[in-house]
Amino acid sequence: TFAPTGSLHVNRRTLPVLTALATATVLLLTGCGGESADPDDKIAGAGENSAEASPSASEGKPKTDGIDRPKIEFPDDFKLTFEEVKGADADGVAAARDAENFMKSIQHSVFERAPESSVYKFYVEPMSPAHEYAKDQIQQYVDGGWVLMGEMRNSNVTVSAPKSKGIRVVSFCTDESRAAGKDVETGKKVPDEQSVSPYISFEVLMREAKSQKGLWRADRIKGERDGAQCAG
Repeated sequence: TFAPTGSLHVNRRTLPVLTALATATVLLLTGCGGESADPDDKIAGAGENSAEASPSASEGKPKTDGIDRPKIEFPDDFKLTFEEVKGADADGVAAARDAENFMKSIQHSVFERAPESSVYKFYVEPMSPAHEYAKDQIQQYVDGGWVLMGEMRNSNVTVSAPKSKGIRVVSFCTDESRAAGKDVETGKKVPDEQSVSPYISFEVLMREAKSQKGLWRADRIKGERDGAQCAG
């Protein structure tokens, strides 16, 4: 089960953008009390009988499925890529696709400087922990005056086997080694003030939207810096 979301208080003026992202993720796991999260406390179903990702990377453009999806765009100096899931059933593929869209919608909203953007809200369950996580991440970037530049690569994409109807857990490894923070006003790279692993292991619990068939929305998210999924 998940720990409560808690408050994501990070001093964006003293932390580089990527480290702040990781800190917020850790706080999401530990909750308000500041107690360490159990490293074995995984989302139910994660990593069990999961479908492995293919080696080819996808641009992650929303596929034609009859759903009027918001457009997600990035500037020319930033790229966010995901490997495609291989061997999953139709629901697993759809859940993985929209977990990708969820992560991309956060960065899109960062570039738009919009903590209340309708783009990321399209891919979250309203008032869910994932909703709070996305909003807080965007707000921290806005408050710090930063965006990202470079490339964030997401690999080892897997989807849990179905245990409950309309629920899947999408796991993936994020590599930040080719990305950096950029000051919005000056356009200059933000110096990395701390030496940490560039890898974050994510698990996102996705729920199938009741209002739109084929659409999946993020409900909860967990992340671990230098997680076992990303080792090696």
